[in-house]
Amino acid sequence: MQQSAWGLVRGAAQEGARLIVLPEYFNVMGLHTDQVRLESKNTENQCKIASEICQELGVWLLLPLIEHRVQGIFNTAHLFDPSGQKVFTYDKTHLTLGERQDYGLTPGNAIQTTDTEFGCVGVMICYDIYFPEVARMLALGGAQIILFPSLQRSECEERCMLLNRVRAMDSTAYLIRSSYGKRPRKVHKPNLTYGSSCIIGPDGKILAHAGHDEGFTHAVIEPQKPWQRQRCHGMPPQAVRDFLNEDRRPELY
Repeated sequence: MQQSAWGLVRGAAQEGARLIVLPEYFNVMGLHTDQVRLESKNTENQCKIASEICQELGVWLLLPLIEHRVQGIFNTAHLFDPSGQKVFTYDKTHLTLGERQDYGLTPGNAIQTTDTEFGCVGVMICYDIYFPEVARMLALGGAQIILFPSLQRSECEERCMLLNRVRAMDSTAYLIRSSYGKRPRKVHKPNLTYGSSCIIGPDGKILAHAGHDEGFTHAVIEPQKPWQRQRCHGMPPQAVRDFLNEDRRPELY
């Protein structure tokens, strides 16, 4: 799986991609519990490969891993820049019951953003999307792009896509979802990974969609160009994020 994924990274770069997002559980997808814990202690090689590919291709890359550290085992995602440097790390803050009980994962305790050449970027991972506070906190932190690696196979495809679109609108940010498509000659079945890697605009519009098959999709986005619409009927278009921030009532929340 990983060899295939690195090939897709190269293909995306050849198509002109500058920012590439890999799916959740990248280093342990399909492994049994004991193997997951073992592989979580050996993430250096995946980080080394990611760093070298970023340098070679001149791309930014988000690498999601299950990673063992002194403080615990984390569902994490590292952002590498084109020089191969790890410039940002996010630890999944909302863990599923299985992640807590089966893998003994430790939740992250910070929802933060980082500045890049594309604009302000934030990350959330899979189950995080069910908690609107995550997307909202990223928006309040200035995020213009949310990177969203996901596995998410226990939910129906339609609801997942609705969540993607609504969270993009909640945050008035681009949402880039990366997940697993079906392998060649495999048949898509309900309740399994279904692909649907996609790029959603701040207005909820689907800009690109990879479908069920293994592969990649891409789109040109303009993070510096805010989503605008009429604040009220008869008024000129305004940046939606600006007037939502003005009209917020945080003393109620």
